[in-house]
This record gives sequence, C-alpha cells and structure tokens, in this order.
Amino acid sequence: MAVIKFRKKDDDNNEKKEEEKLEQIVEDESLRIKQAVEEYILTNFAVKNVLGMDIVYKINKNDIGVIGLVAYEHKRREGVFTADFIAKGSKIKDKFVIDNLAFSQGEPYLYNQILNILKAKNCLPQIN
Repeated sequence: MAVIKFRKKDDDNNEKKEEEKLEQIVEDESLRIKQAVEEYILTNFAVKNVLGMDIVYKINKNDIGVIGLVAYEHKRREGVFTADFIAKGSKIKDKFVIDNLAFSQGEPYLYNQILNILKAKNCLPQIN
C-alpha cells in the first residue's frame, strides 16, 4: 500500500503577491495623479519647475479630490517656495485630469469653494 501526500497550496505566497500587486496599483495611481496636478500647475501658474509634491487624494466614482503641498521654483522670483493646495478633477478612462486647483494663501475664496464642492461630491480626502 502506498501513501500519497498532497502538498498544501502556498496561500501565504499568493496573498503576498496579491498585496504587492495592490500596492503597485495604488502607487501607479498616485503617480498619475501627481503628474496631472504638476501639469495643471505648470500650465496655469507662474511656476518654472515643480521640485516635489506630497498629496492625499480620494476617488469617488469618477471624481477626484486632492489636498497637498508643493515645492516649486517661481518664474519671476528667485528661490524655492512651498504652497498648500486643493484640487478637484476627474478620471476619464485611465487618465486623471485636474480641472480646478487653488492655493490656500493665494486664493482663499476659491480654495474654500473647491473644498465645499469636494465635500458635496464626497471626495474630500481625510488627513490624519
């Protein structure tokens, strides 16, 4: 009589692979949102170069809300500056498009308007 042993499936390894895949998707999404915000800032403001950016975002259906801090070089003034911003946009297929962005110090009225819109659309990111 022969004894047949069955090996257990490597569930731990599969779970790790799934977690890594999910982390990669979130990282790619975050990078694409950062690129959309950077493109909007370079196109619409007197910014020569974006040096760095930290963002928190939330996606609800196809609406995107972004709150963040950007470090940049100004076109007309020398030096490095930082600014808090809020942005709203949308997800069209696999592309993120920012359609409105305001800096807290430069445009407080527009900043609050965007904040209220994001609250109403339930896509205001929570900062912990």
